[in-house]
Amino acid sequence: MNLKDFLASREKPPELYWSLVLEPGWVQSGIWYMEGDTAEVISVSPGAAWETEEELIGAADAALSSSAQKLPEEYAEPSKTVFGVPSAWVKGGDIQAEYLEKIKKICSELSLTPVGFVVLPEAIAHLYKSKEGVPLSALIVGLGKEFLEISVFNMGNLAGTTSVSRSVSLIEDVTEGLARFEGASPLPSRIIVFDGKEGELDEAKQTLTQATWEGEKVKFLHTPKVEIFPIDNKVVATSLAGAAELGNVKLVSAKNETEINEEIENVALPQKTITPEEMGFAVGEDVSQNLPEDSPPPQPPQAAHPVAKTTQKPAAYLGNVNRLFARVKSAAQSLLGKITFKKPKIPSYGKKTLAFGPAFIGVLILLFVLYWWFIPKAVVTIFVSPKNFSQEVEVSFATEGKEDITSGIIPADEIVTEVSGDKTKATTGSKLIGEKAKGTVKISNGNPSPINLSAGTILTSSSGLKFLTNSEASVSGQVLPGSPGTATVDVTAADIGAQYNLPKDEIYSVGNFSKSLVAAVSQGDFSGGSSQQIPAVGKDDQTSLLQELTTELKEKAEGELAGEVSEDQFLITDPAGEDIVSEDFDHKVGDEADNLKLSLTLKVTGIAANREKLFEYAKESLKDKVPTGYVLRETQITYTFEFVDIDDGQYNYKASINANFLPEVNVDAIVSKIAGKTPRVVESYLNSVSGFVHAEVKIRPAFPSFLRTLPHVRKNITVDIVAEQ
Repeated sequence: MNLKDFLASREKPPELYWSLVLEPGWVQSGIWYMEGDTAEVISVSPGAAWETEEELIGAADAALSSSAQKLPEEYAEPSKTVFGVPSAWVKGGDIQAEYLEKIKKICSELSLTPVGFVVLPEAIAHLYKSKEGVPLSALIVGLGKEFLEISVFNMGNLAGTTSVSRSVSLIEDVTEGLARFEGASPLPSRIIVFDGKEGELDEAKQTLTQATWEGEKVKFLHTPKVEIFPIDNKVVATSLAGAAELGNVKLVSAKNETEINEEIENVALPQKTITPEEMGFAVGEDVSQNLPEDSPPPQPPQAAHPVAKTTQKPAAYLGNVNRLFARVKSAAQSLLGKITFKKPKIPSYGKKTLAFGPAFIGVLILLFVLYWWFIPKAVVTIFVSPKNFSQEVEVSFATEGKEDITSGIIPADEIVTEVSGDKTKATTGSKLIGEKAKGTVKISNGNPSPINLSAGTILTSSSGLKFLTNSEASVSGQVLPGSPGTATVDVTAADIGAQYNLPKDEIYSVGNFSKSLVAAVSQGDFSGGSSQQIPAVGKDDQTSLLQELTTELKEKAEGELAGEVSEDQFLITDPAGEDIVSEDFDHKVGDEADNLKLSLTLKVTGIAANREKLFEYAKESLKDKVPTGYVLRETQITYTFEFVDIDDGQYNYKASINANFLPEVNVDAIVSKIAGKTPRVVESYLNSVSGFVHAEVKIRPAFPSFLRTLPHVRKNITVDIVAEQ
């Protein structure tokens, strides 16, 4: 079945979107829509080349037109568009002005509505995470015509992207680019190459596979595996990334001609080819020559009822055969996709007989009916209204083989990983710096006896500013009235700032002496005082940076721990321990700095619980809470854990068990009732199911509407019961 028939068979047309991948010299497009948590890509165009801006508009138009050819006539072309662009086009999270103008012109000329853009390497990493189920750790190498674009991903986090001018040696270019990633060693042992032509991608894969990667510039844990990212998948990756931003989409499906007909590829064909001769037909010879001598000669065909002259002429008969064959061929090819049928050569009505034409058509019709009856498969997802319940419990995970389900002791394994990372952020603190004012004063002593002043004696101005003497001073007593003893001494302001630059003849009090008896007068203008605020590292800067990087590393550690958990285990989300192995700030509190960088290594301890035993404990805890007529399934339970402590080798947690109780449904009875029925009849029948909300029916391959029924073979029907969100 082709895409037009597939789309035309949908009861409610979905909202369609464009994906337009723009790269230097290359444009490619696709059409997709969102269904549930999946982005369905229904069309991908071949690439179109361009060099000038005028050619770019034409290339984009050609790519869009190619994608739209597979749409049914009643479907309007989409308008909303997600653009996929190279990393070099983006700076600071926005598309650079020169490239943004190109996109605006495309949208204006081709009547497109932009809804967002994605960076190709990040979209590719997102696609791998969707397909493989774990964050990507790999080098993504884009083979541009003049530049290489290299992106490094560690557990889904982008460590950085760099662009390298291409030379004659691909290995040297890649080595030069990877040497720029400080702190990324050892590098992920996986290389994904994309862009370029298929021949160039194959050659690049061979070159990178044969490289030795020896030396100090580039270090891998082991010899990297090199993979080719298919050219068409750039559109698929762009569609998934765009759909993830527009809706709650996590998966992508390429609903192209091959995938719609993928079921037929698994049908076993007969091992032996049946020839026309084995079926009793004679091809290429006059059968009348092989008749026994006593056999009557062959007679021309006559009408079934020889009343009047109703015998059909040979030419008319052959025309009817041809038209009937064309109809069967069209119906069969719409189902069997790539299997090609050739029109049989109808022998002329002379000495050769027409015998196998109707029989061959009958065989085709029989095959068609058998295929329609036995091959189709269906998935019926029944959404029911659940009853929700949450239970707070205490649970312990024992790593030494202990087990007591009734007491909440679950067997588990302890897994440990170390993660490292760097993070830099702008400082928010400030610091006042500057110089102290200096000057000279003359101290007058009106007391009859001399006074001795130590270095650091405080002098206070009339405005309250304080200065300190730089050295000791001895001031003689007054000899005659009006003739006080004097001494000259240098002073320095007690603090920084221009406010201490006081003028000449300013009068100061000296120490604790009465100003009427002992006073100081500045001999000249004080100078040199200054101050200014500068950015500096604050205590809060270090605290917040440590918290942020710790959170990021814990997420990274959770991804690594998840990769070590087997299928029969469940990773407890709250780690049982996180210890700082090393912590290094590049500045201390109070240091002058615009930015603060932290290098941190954490050792994270995780708990992998026995999945079956954990579910058994959950069922035991909730057994009295299950409403009548409802059941509890493992897939409908979620857990929230909070680490408490470690006691006697057991990791103790507070846990919240959240359950969706689903109505009890007899799946076998449902299958027997809906087998061979149309989706509309199925929906009507399912209304009788307890708690039924709605259903989704997916049938592969998709037949025309008048043949679209659920499989007649019960084992080809899968029924899933899920909770309505």
